[in-house]
Amino acid sequence: MPPGDPQLVPRGGILIGASGSAFLDQLCADIYLQDIWTSVGEVRRIGVACVGWGLSAAVIQAAEAEDPGNPGPWQIDNELRNYLVVNNPGQQMVGVPLIPQPLPNAVPPGLGAFVINGFACLAHRLPWHHRLTVTAHNDKLEPLRLHYHKHQPRKGHGPEPPPLLRPKEKGTHYVFDKIVYSTQIQNCRRAERT
Repeated sequence: MPPGDPQLVPRGGILIGASGSAFLDQLCADIYLQDIWTSVGEVRRIGVACVGWGLSAAVIQAAEAEDPGNPGPWQIDNELRNYLVVNNPGQQMVGVPLIPQPLPNAVPPGLGAFVINGFACLAHRLPWHHRLTVTAHNDKLEPLRLHYHKHQPRKGHGPEPPPLLRPKEKGTHYVFDKIVYSTQIQNCRRAERT
């Protein structure tokens, strides 16, 4: 399959790496609610920002794309926060099996008020060391397929995500239904189908 062509994630899922945001306000935004290379008009993506040690927050960002693959500028859209569904059953085991270790930043699941890159918003809490599942749906509560588009490697600790890798530059494109975050600093991510 040529680079950049959409690949349906296999039934067992596939590792798509860490969220890549371990510094305050650092944003990871490589999961889109549509194929960025074929969409025009309003396009949306999931932005996950580090808001404190041990805690990230998930928002929906929107941008206008006059041409496919060329959206911008991206803005957090507070009205779309309910497009995301976060299932947080609780802390994942760390340390000795069957003896949960207390975590320094034990926050409850749900929405929280945050300032991300200077923008006040309500965002979904994504505590580290929890096994979380994130899915998305539209206005009619119909499930949305998610699209992972590989970005260039991050350089430095700035807040903005690195640019997209164009399909000709071996920009991987996976299509899936849910993201599973697992225990690891920066939250290891797995794309899965339902």
